[in-house]
Amino acid sequence: MNTRTFTVTAASLTLASVAAANPVDGRYFDLPGCDDFGDRIATEELGTGPLFPSDERITAASTFTFDSACAMTDDPNIPNRVIQMTNTTGLAWRELFYVGDIETTFSNVDGIASTDELPPPNSLATFAFRIDAVGDNRPLFFESMASDGIFEPGETWLFIVQDFVNTLGNDPADFSSLDFSGGSVGNASAASIVQFMVPTPGSSALLAMTGLCAMRRRRR
Repeated sequence: MNTRTFTVTAASLTLASVAAANPVDGRYFDLPGCDDFGDRIATEELGTGPLFPSDERITAASTFTFDSACAMTDDPNIPNRVIQMTNTTGLAWRELFYVGDIETTFSNVDGIASTDELPPPNSLATFAFRIDAVGDNRPLFFESMASDGIFEPGETWLFIVQDFVNTLGNDPADFSSLDFSGGSVGNASAASIVQFMVPTPGSSALLAMTGLCAMRRRRR
């Protein structure tokens, strides 16, 4: 596993506008698996369909592949999925994570995510990975603009969800439900695209406490 340190500057925080209508509250925590990113807090959710306002709406579709994102955890007997998503929000985004709903599993896992919108058990933590092209887990293999990990307005990304399974049979590119993880509203979706940023120093202690609780709930 690779451990990396990220510094979030004021300039990077302004890449995504705070004007979006559906901000989210939640946490991300690393698990043993592919890559480490440190504890993070959710700031915005992007999605498909009419529940999302124009400044949070993307388009997405999926297909199959046998290419790997994190080879050390890939089951060669299970075909992987490629997500094609296009930024129609008019804003630039970074630090985007793919977060499964409670019915979704995959094997290129960086960590877990949990919403703050609902108390247990609905706040159950679910698998997540950062959509990037660095480290052991490299799901992002195509950016139609600069290869910089910034989801620019009008840009299309292609990334891999490895060994994807959804017990309801939902498509891995269905991001139509509001909120994420155990708080996802409705059962038509399979996952969420969530921006997780490095927390400010004052919130680190709270993250440590909620992370312990979230991991205990996931392992039950």
